[in-house]
Amino acid sequence: MSISADEVNYLIYRYLQENGYAHTAFTFAYESLVAKSSVAYTDVPPGALIAFLQKGLEYVSIEEHIQEVCIYLFYPFWQSFGE
Repeated sequence: MSISADEVNYLIYRYLQENGYAHTAFTFAYESLVAKSSVAYTDVPPGALIAFLQKGLEYVSIEEHIQEVCIYLFYPFWQSFGE
């Protein structure tokens, strides 16, 4: 799964609009050409940028936890190969 620059720009634009930064949103949309991208006509739920970032942080946290658990569980096994 990947996300394009146009999609990121649209999420930022929507975030700015939703949080009352109308002038900043307008300027950002003009400079990033959000209105000319195909992403501008997609249906994106409110708060999408924050939700996307939160899920990303949760994923990173889960990944770190899995690495810690694997090291804890398999370290004794790896040590036996060193002897």
